[in-house]
Amino acid sequence: MKVNYYRVFGLIMIIIGVVLFFPTPLEYIVRPFTQPILMGSSKGKDILFFVLFGLTLILSTICDNDKIYLKIKTLNIRDEFKNHNFYLKLSIVLFLILTIIGLILELYLRYSVGTGFNTIFVAANPSLTTTSFLHSHLYKSIFGTILGIFLTNIPAGIHTGSSLAVYTPQIANYLFILIPILYIIMIISLQKRELFSRVILAFAISVGIIGIMDGGFFATPTIAGLYGLLIILLDEYVLDNLTKLDEDDDSKQSKNDKTKEELRKFLDYIILSIHNLKYIFNFKSEEAKDFWQFWGPHIILLILIILRFSIAIYGADDVCYELDIYNATEDIDLSPYHTLNITETQDKTIVLISNEYNEMELLNNLGKSLSGKCDSYSLTWNFYSYLGKSAPDSSID
Repeated sequence: MKVNYYRVFGLIMIIIGVVLFFPTPLEYIVRPFTQPILMGSSKGKDILFFVLFGLTLILSTICDNDKIYLKIKTLNIRDEFKNHNFYLKLSIVLFLILTIIGLILELYLRYSVGTGFNTIFVAANPSLTTTSFLHSHLYKSIFGTILGIFLTNIPAGIHTGSSLAVYTPQIANYLFILIPILYIIMIISLQKRELFSRVILAFAISVGIIGIMDGGFFATPTIAGLYGLLIILLDEYVLDNLTKLDEDDDSKQSKNDKTKEELRKFLDYIILSIHNLKYIFNFKSEEAKDFWQFWGPHIILLILIILRFSIAIYGADDVCYELDIYNATEDIDLSPYHTLNITETQDKTIVLISNEYNEMELLNNLGKSLSGKCDSYSLTWNFYSYLGKSAPDSSID
């Protein structure tokens, strides 16, 4: 009986995810690897990544069964519905719809509570949960609420974000249904792929789904997931050629010669694509088609990264932090902070704080000061604080 290595590796990944659910030194081993991928990895995201990646690899083998594949090929449906790339395109469209609507919901939430788009909103009851335009947790709050129904004892280190659910627009509950539907469509698109294409696409699906729920459109796993989907859609032929070389039964010397030949062709293709730059906006030409097919995913990745940083810089409050505290239930001691002004309204306290603090450190410290003492609060973000300096002009008019 032939061993299916996708299933074996997938099962190992799931076992790692299950082990991580319990207190174990393993989480400190995997954390350095998952943290850059998942944008600030946590115990919950680590578990979800390993389980989801493993499950995706196992499900990718459904059509490796010849009987199942033959039944699907003989279905009385249009040929395009039997093409895995049709479902990959559909996945990308649905992926973008969910993430872009997520941004709109973030703006609506801020409009409803009366704060700006360039703020980190924090739900304070019963536990602290943050969300922002650049790192959204709205879908996560719905997932956390569902998770809480089935798991009564959630281990420490797994933050469900359910506190945010009361502030999440109602339509997000219906949109959340599309996430498992998206995953099913992605699994269909994964069938009958070659080695490298299958593993990369399975990885992209896993981090992409996590990114939708925990981070939103501009989160690292979301961008990585979209990038992976586009790579497979447009540049899969390159990966497939590498797979064929790896599976070739020829001698080592023959494999080396073929590898060199494929690399030469690949480099020639890159040079030709660069040469075709002058045709890129003549979309009817074959040269433009070739250029966008190869460079498209990389250009989109670059645009998303630039856009994320541009919004972070544009929205940075470079004068001071504005802290808005909603429905304070008791007196709050702000003496540890360098406050510049405090204004009281009927249901909100507006505090201006010096920009001498690092944004993340200030946010964490405010969490300790405000936990259990208000319904929610928001803090303007300051991109410059991560550069180790304040903005050029820190004066207040």
